[in-house]
Amino acid sequence: MSVQSVPANMAKTGDKDELEQLRAENEALQTKCQALSKKVSNLQWQLALARSSKKSAAMMTVTGTRHTRARLSSFHRDDGTDTGEGALSPRGDSGGFSRDDLSDIVRLTFDNSTAADVKANVQDNSMKIKFEAQTFLDALDVNMDKGIDESEVEKRQGMYGKNVIPLQEQTSLFELMLEALKDPTLIFLCFAAVVSLIIGVFVEQDPMGWLEGTAILTAVFVVVMVGSVNDYQKESQFRALNAKKDDMQVVVLREGVKKTMSCHDLVVGDIVILSGGDIVSCDGYVVGRNDLALSEKMLTGEPILKKKGEYSFEGDKIVTAPTIFAGTFVQEGEGRMLVMAVGTATYQGTMNRKMDEADAEHSRSVLQVKLDDMTNQITQGGAAFAIFTVVILAIRMAWSFHSGLCCKEVWDHHVHWSELLGFLISGVTIFVVAVPEGLPLAVTIALAFSVKKMLKDQNLVRHLSACETMGGATTICSDKTGTLTTSKMTVVKIFCGKVFDAEGAVLPDKLSEVFIQAAVINTMSKTQLSPPLEGLKEPQYQGNDTECGLLVMANNLGAKGKPVDYKSEDQEYKRIRRQFPEDAEGRKQFTFSSDRKRMSTRIKDGKGYKIFCKGAAEMVVDLCTERYVEDGSVQPFDAKAKQETMDIINRFADEALRTICLAVRSVDTAIDDVKEAEQKLTMIGLVGIEDPVRKEVPEAIKACRRAGIVVRMVTGDNMKTAAAIAKKCGIIEGEAEPGNVWDGKTFRDTVAKTGKLDQAEFDKIWEKLLVMGRSTPLDKHHLVSGLQAANKKQTVAVTGDGTNDAPALKKADVGFAMGIQGTDVAKNASDVIIMDDNFVSIVKAVLWGRCVYDNICRFLQFQLTVNITAIFVACLGSAVLTESPLTAIQMLWVNLIMDSFASLALATEDPNDSLLNRKPYSRERNVLSKTMVKNMLLHAAWQLVVLVTLILFVGDVCQPGQDICDCVRSPLSDVTGYHGTKPFYIPSGRPAGFDLAATADSGACPPLFDEKNTSTWTKVKGVVTPKRAEDYCKHARGGGGDTTQHYTMVFNVFVLMQLFNEINSRKIHNEFNVFNGITKNYLFLIIVIGTLLGQVALIEAPGINTAFGCQGLTLDQWLPCLALGAS
Repeated sequence: MSVQSVPANMAKTGDKDELEQLRAENEALQTKCQALSKKVSNLQWQLALARSSKKSAAMMTVTGTRHTRARLSSFHRDDGTDTGEGALSPRGDSGGFSRDDLSDIVRLTFDNSTAADVKANVQDNSMKIKFEAQTFLDALDVNMDKGIDESEVEKRQGMYGKNVIPLQEQTSLFELMLEALKDPTLIFLCFAAVVSLIIGVFVEQDPMGWLEGTAILTAVFVVVMVGSVNDYQKESQFRALNAKKDDMQVVVLREGVKKTMSCHDLVVGDIVILSGGDIVSCDGYVVGRNDLALSEKMLTGEPILKKKGEYSFEGDKIVTAPTIFAGTFVQEGEGRMLVMAVGTATYQGTMNRKMDEADAEHSRSVLQVKLDDMTNQITQGGAAFAIFTVVILAIRMAWSFHSGLCCKEVWDHHVHWSELLGFLISGVTIFVVAVPEGLPLAVTIALAFSVKKMLKDQNLVRHLSACETMGGATTICSDKTGTLTTSKMTVVKIFCGKVFDAEGAVLPDKLSEVFIQAAVINTMSKTQLSPPLEGLKEPQYQGNDTECGLLVMANNLGAKGKPVDYKSEDQEYKRIRRQFPEDAEGRKQFTFSSDRKRMSTRIKDGKGYKIFCKGAAEMVVDLCTERYVEDGSVQPFDAKAKQETMDIINRFADEALRTICLAVRSVDTAIDDVKEAEQKLTMIGLVGIEDPVRKEVPEAIKACRRAGIVVRMVTGDNMKTAAAIAKKCGIIEGEAEPGNVWDGKTFRDTVAKTGKLDQAEFDKIWEKLLVMGRSTPLDKHHLVSGLQAANKKQTVAVTGDGTNDAPALKKADVGFAMGIQGTDVAKNASDVIIMDDNFVSIVKAVLWGRCVYDNICRFLQFQLTVNITAIFVACLGSAVLTESPLTAIQMLWVNLIMDSFASLALATEDPNDSLLNRKPYSRERNVLSKTMVKNMLLHAAWQLVVLVTLILFVGDVCQPGQDICDCVRSPLSDVTGYHGTKPFYIPSGRPAGFDLAATADSGACPPLFDEKNTSTWTKVKGVVTPKRAEDYCKHARGGGGDTTQHYTMVFNVFVLMQLFNEINSRKIHNEFNVFNGITKNYLFLIIVIGTLLGQVALIEAPGINTAFGCQGLTLDQWLPCLALGAS
């Protein structure tokens, strides 16, 4: 009931006192109503906040239009009918839309980018929401002319959040190190190092027993530090780059007053005033009259300006759309925006959330998985070999006791328990030797080295593993704009009676001048060309891209084939603007309108006037009565000429060119009426404009095809344009086949009917799919996910520059962001940043990826050959000789120093173009190819033949006190005739027990002491001395510690064989010439020569050779060692 008016009959009574009393009661009642209204308002806020919190706790990711429609259908209908429990009316209730609801509304308008989709999914009555500004103003309780009150800010922040997208806390260096240590190979190495330390220090109590374990731990430390520090520095640099962004200032209407404040202080419900040059910092809905035109290139990747206003359509095109997105740029105009989503609720925030989800499920790279599998196999094989060796040694010992061999006549606790422990130690030694401890270091070095080199090829690698993964890429899903094309609208065709290629076109002076004037005068003054970025030739565009393309054409026509200096003030378009300034007398601009599809500009020309017109070709052509032809003359525009012109328009359209007609009219008096001004025009010509394909792209795509990589183009363009560009790039060869080109909506309806990818349906179409037009970010994400899980699993690389590309970049095996056009969100989601936005740089990344993979395989072939040989030598030492021919410190040189040097030598080969002449490695392919296994086994077999011969058949057996010439000669000495000072006529370095066991029957083995058997002891002056000394059996097992030339030669030949095998390991694909390209790798040559010199020093340098258990060799001993090493 109304209480704001006093009944008329009461006023007639004349009872003033009663009237005054009623007025007082009326005012009191009004005060109570206002208080009650305020209380109700507060309760509504609290209720809405509670609902919002509840919804936020169970936040759901929007996966498509159907999901959004299902959520929004819970609102009241416009007629007030309740459609869901707890539904809130979007009118008159400040809590009518929750934070998630508003975010979904914004997402809904973004995902539906065609007129048909908007009408079906946005404006459909089943949505229960009327999409117009007043709906949201009412729902959010906002007055468009006043904005919100300052007192509401805190409440709105509590309900809808703050306009901040928080960065995840940076992972600490310690956490990165712990993460790196989770690598299975490194875990195994740490275990092997601990076992080695325990045995060497505590069991054997060898003074040098700490060396090998410490060396392995050092290698692990280096690997962990190099990888962790590199990742930490990259992340720190990236965060510092983001931190440098200025805190943008925005103009906001609050309490009816314009206020300038930080963009972080915006809340849902604010009215933001936008003007040209502003970067939008939140999502919103345009309100009131405006002439805003925004560039959404940084969000969608497409360069076309988007007009803002309530939804309006022309045929199947959207003329204006009401939603404005965070991160977009106000190119021109002014207007107001109602803030609807801030912070993480914006479209950008949603993309960040999807990136976090992708981070959580990001798996190890393809090569890492393969190396993990191989390491596990080596671990199992090494363990089996070790157990087998221990069992064989135990059986051999038992047989020796059964046969009563030397030192095995009876059990001696002091000797044989130690011998059993030695068997276990030998098993562990074999297990440790089997570990490819240099592999993680080689991988890290190969990746780190490549990263620095790739930067020169315009690839900034953010994640090291992306290098090798790219080598196995089977599919590249590429954007069109800016990657395959230049991202600059360019005039490529000119028609004026004849078709000219715009590049290098030279027209008659009269025709050229009128073309230049039409292109320059009839453009917005804010449209300008800036000098190109360093290293580039094309100018930077400022303002409308299409008009910038016309200015470039004007410059080129004026230069008459000569280069244009874009730093100069003498550019043709600047000359024309000085000649016909913006504020010249008689100048008037008839602005573009969607109804006319053209714009015109009138200028004073002498005593008369000229009117220049440009616009949609078919519209302007109908207004022309004359035309210019190629010689610069003017002819009547008859039916034949008009038909010829229409044919050219259609031809340009088939080539995916945007066709604009330029026309002019000379008049005596100033005409102010636009309809009258745009009559009886003379057509100057047609210009065909496109975002041209980069010149180098077709050849790059041919290289990809040759390399077995399928390039798929994903774009927001319509199907016809997308197909035409794909043909120009070479993605589609010849005529497109059915299934080659898809539009986003059909793709979604086919493979994701419920919003979730149907892999079975996807597998039916993906092999033929080459182009996707009218795609959304979700389509791209589905495409990547489907390819990765396809029946023939693909390794997928994705390019992207817009914020909407972030989830797909994260999901892909390798994500490439554009360095120039890319948004920070896209760069943050990527693995590699292409510094020049050029597809050719992606092909170079493939080249480097394959090179890295091959370099790791080169080292792996070398490393495993060394390990196979070392394992057999260790087995030979344990099972046959009872001690290893190589000392621990010698193995340190072989296993650590040579491995590290080999990592640098083999993992730093540069790529060559021949790498693109073979197919990519499949995900299922073992990292060890058949060729590599063959090389490893054959090289190891030959090395073992040489080493076993040197160990067992070289070296003469001498009893203590014998002269060398009286020794029992070795088998090889007798066969070869080498005696005296010949290289192999040297005392044996083998354990005495092994050598003497062969001559036990002739009494070479001292008999076991038996006091009843006088033949086992001697008696001198009453003192009985056993012929077998008490420690004889212990000493006979080896470990005397004496250095010999025999074992020095074994060590030398072993090292030299590995050194020369480094050269063999440079080729892993059956190449015949292993020296091909060796002179280009200076690091390889330096390391090989340096290692050889180091080996010479280990053997010949006094003091050093003693520490390494070596003796100096003569020249005639060095020469056979070198010959055997090179064999």
